[in-house]
Amino acid sequence: MFERFVFGGGGGAGEGNDDGGSSGGRGGGAVLIRASSFQGAGVIRAAGLSAPPASGPDGAGGGGAGGAVLLRSLSTLDCGAVEVPGGNGGDVATSSHALGPGGGGAGGRVLLHGQGGVCPFNVSAGSAGQSGFPGAGSHGAGPASGPDGGPDAGPTPDGGPSSDGGLSTGGTSAGTVQELAQPYQAPGTPVITAPAEGTVTTTTRPRFEGTADTNGPVVHIVVDGREVGAAVPAADGRFSLDPVAALQAGGHSVVAWAEAFGVASTGSTSVRFTSPQVVLADGGALGMAVLVVPRNGDTTGPTPLFAGTTPNGLTVGVVIDDGPDNIVPVDLLGRFGFQVPDSEPLSVGVHKVSVHAHNEVGDDGPHSDVVGFEVVVAGADGGTGTDAGTADPAVPMMVVPAQDATVDPTVTFVGVALPDTLIRLELDGVALATVTTDAQGVFRHTVGRDAALATGAHRVVAQGMTAEGEAGLRSPEVGFQVRGPTDLDVGCGCGAAPAGMLGVWALVGLAALARRRARG
Repeated sequence: MFERFVFGGGGGAGEGNDDGGSSGGRGGGAVLIRASSFQGAGVIRAAGLSAPPASGPDGAGGGGAGGAVLLRSLSTLDCGAVEVPGGNGGDVATSSHALGPGGGGAGGRVLLHGQGGVCPFNVSAGSAGQSGFPGAGSHGAGPASGPDGGPDAGPTPDGGPSSDGGLSTGGTSAGTVQELAQPYQAPGTPVITAPAEGTVTTTTRPRFEGTADTNGPVVHIVVDGREVGAAVPAADGRFSLDPVAALQAGGHSVVAWAEAFGVASTGSTSVRFTSPQVVLADGGALGMAVLVVPRNGDTTGPTPLFAGTTPNGLTVGVVIDDGPDNIVPVDLLGRFGFQVPDSEPLSVGVHKVSVHAHNEVGDDGPHSDVVGFEVVVAGADGGTGTDAGTADPAVPMMVVPAQDATVDPTVTFVGVALPDTLIRLELDGVALATVTTDAQGVFRHTVGRDAALATGAHRVVAQGMTAEGEAGLRSPEVGFQVRGPTDLDVGCGCGAAPAGMLGVWALVGLAALARRRARG
């Protein structure tokens, strides 16, 4: 009703083999009135018209649907009535055999927007026509009415005719009424607070912030004459928007306008700012991201973890079942992870996932191979400004969990090292398990339910071991949190996928890549 409304539809004509059928009733019109106030006992009506009866042995037309009435007042909204009923269906007088009467028109739509006052309304549906054949009643036309003119009781439990002899199962087809007990007024003009006038942003995706009314508006953000998104203000009136697409380097202007209940505010004061010239790492070229977990054919829970590595890129998009990008950051070692949230669990059944990296201006890198898995339980620049040094490929590295991640008590630990290397996992300084990397250099260990981790903070380290049991090189320590039990505590449910040598060498070479970025 706020964005569009339509006239009532006209009723359909009755069957006319013998040129005795009747036409359908006309639909109701549309009334839109905006005023300082409404006072008096006047009736505002946009009713559907009733269909005439059939003039011979043919069907009758249907009643027209009620129209639309929109009344919007700056103050009081008082009137005698607003009426948008549907028209009645036409009757059929022929008694020699049952012919179809017309169905009743549906009720229309009403919007009453004002502060105080009384304005009764009628959005009822028209009655179905009646057949002259004994016991035929409305003969299937809806909404049906009983012998006393009241609503039909509908078909009997055994599927036989309804109480008036008709066969209608139609509903009441009543219209709708929307009442807003507040003055009709345009929302206040938003104010943009960030970026500030004349500033140079530090990124090509600057966050837009500002203040607006709190009475239900949506704030639209327009950059260089093109809308880039919309935001809903919080309870304190503050709003923010992080644009999806990167802006080109150079000068820009941004304005905002608010919309509430179909009414637009004036535009805000334009704010001019400049986006920086971005120097792309590696010339903007992106390598292929690699998904480490889950592996192809794995079974998972409804909130699986997707994790892997990428040789470069600022963020990675995780695409599940050809849906939108789930964009996650890449750490300085090239690792990324995305946990499906508990509020949006995947459905039971087969799914697919692929990943791809993004550079500083949002360009997409090549997509990884698609990984198929099955859910079996319901339910700004990458550089740091510091020298990262040169990584030793013999040093083990944890991939899952990532630093400061939150995991289930039965987490699957995943990492990389040289192929066919014996790895000892230490949890909180105590030996947890000994595993061997596969031919691609990937190792993994799943904590069983009988050894589920306690809720709270933990740390894990992977250390290489010789065949004689001598300790070798250690990975950097990774700290993580274990979440408490939930109603759907099924553990991680994730397997692990072979990363291939690309994934292994992506990890061990990323420290050198970080150094190149920092110096660039």
